This record gives sequence, structure tokens and C-alpha cells, in this order.
Amino acid sequence: MKKITYTMKFLSSAIVSPRAGQAFYYGIDTFCREPVLCPPDSDSKGEKAVKVVYPFYQYSMYEEYDPDHAQYYLPGSSVKGALLQKNEKKIHIMADDIPVDREQIVLKNLVKAQYVDQYNEACFKPFFDNVGVEMLKADSRLSGDLYLEDNTVFEEILEGANSATAEKICQMCGHLEKLMKNEYKNEKFKNKLQQMLEKLYPMEKRKDIILIGGYKGLLHSILLKTEKQKKKRQEKREKGRGIFLDCETDLPHGLVSMRCESEVQIL
Repeated sequence: MKKITYTMKFLSSAIVSPRAGQAFYYGIDTFCREPVLCPPDSDSKGEKAVKVVYPFYQYSMYEEYDPDHAQYYLPGSSVKGALLQKNEKKIHIMADDIPVDREQIVLKNLVKAQYVDQYNEACFKPFFDNVGVEMLKADSRLSGDLYLEDNTVFEEILEGANSATAEKICQMCGHLEKLMKNEYKNEKFKNKLQQMLEKLYPMEKRKDIILIGGYKGLLHSILLKTEKQKKKRQEKREKGRGIFLDCETDLPHGLVSMRCESEVQIL
């Protein structure tokens, strides 16, 4: 067996939360301080508190909202899932959880493309105003360890994950390009679509990019393998539903640059 030490740089904020039942409800659960949002962009006007908080993973029973003392971590299972998203071979990976500094976690609204089938109303706005989601900030850097069998090559696993990510980015870019052809009246919405495209294009060619976490957007969460699947999915999800935006980076959530730092034989 061998131990791989890797580093990750988060190019956009990442959302990695336990099941919905672990959410905190203001006025029902215990809150050690008011759940105030981190302003998502320059349009925010002062501080705003929310009524529901979806926490990042933390070592606790989720009995109270206490971000000042929470022990956050990125589950090893999330890293493993991101690496094996396209791999059809049976590969054994053991990945350690990664501690996350409290300063790297922010509370924000989910921002989503809404009313995209109404050219006069289309906009990016909070999905639910009163719901906050704890996110790992963009530009955060984490280091972790995983373990592989001797005959397994980490670079090949990363290459497969990157290939799947590149295909998903291509799907998303194609969908954004289609939306850009619509005659939207909201110039800010059109500009955001354009900025997303400009930021995503270079990502498609990079060889170290993978996707981690949730709320990446529909076309970043699935890989459409056939034209029939693409057409069926398009009919169900037409008009851009499921496009979530990290307002600070103009990218979808969960884009990560990953690299191997060392490989050591341990058994």
C-alpha cells in the first residue's frame, strides 16, 4: 500500500453539507450567535440574518449553531467520490478527513439563475432569502492523505476525474452559450452569464481540475453519455434551471485544482 499526500486549491466556494435533517432553525435550535450572512457581492446592503442554516461538515452532534467553536472538516468520502466519479474500474481508495479552519468557512445565500424562461424577469438572486449555507471559501487551500494499492496509479485516477469534469464543464458552457442567445432585458444577468462563460472556458483545458461538493448546477452534477440522454435531460431541465453562482468568482461551486505532492510506500 502507498500513501499519497495531495493539495487542493478551491477555485470557487465549495458546499459540503450533511443531510438536510442536520440544518439549524433559528428560534427552535440553540444559536450561540445570530446567523449573519457574509455579503455575497457589492450589492449587499448591510448585514442580514437568516432563519435556517445548513452547516458544513463538523465533528459534533449538530446540537447547536456555534461557528466560533465548530471543528469543521472535509470528509474523505467527498474526496474519494470526486476522484472516482467516472472510473468504472473497481478501485480501492481510503481517504482521510481533512480538518478545515473556521476562518475558511463563510455563511452565504445560495445564488441561482431564476426566471430564465421569462426574458423580462431573468436574474441571479438568492434561492431562498432566509436560508444560509456554510461554504468553504474560494482560494482556500487544503492538504490531505489518501491510500492506494500498489498497482494503482494516482495520476491515472486524477486524469479520469479531470476528464469527467472537463466534459461537464463543456456541457455547462454549451448551455450558457444557448442562454446567451436569448434576448434578456436584464443586462446584469446577461453580463453574469458572459462572465461565467469566460471563466469556465479555460477550466475545460486544464488537467488538474475536479469537482467537489454539491450545488454545482445540474450540468456539473451529471454526465450525459448519449444524445438521447442529452435531449431527454434538456427537455426536462430546459431554460437553465439549476445554475448556481459563486458571486465572488463568477464560477459554479466546487471547482478545485488538485495535485499530488508526495507518494510514500507504507506497507
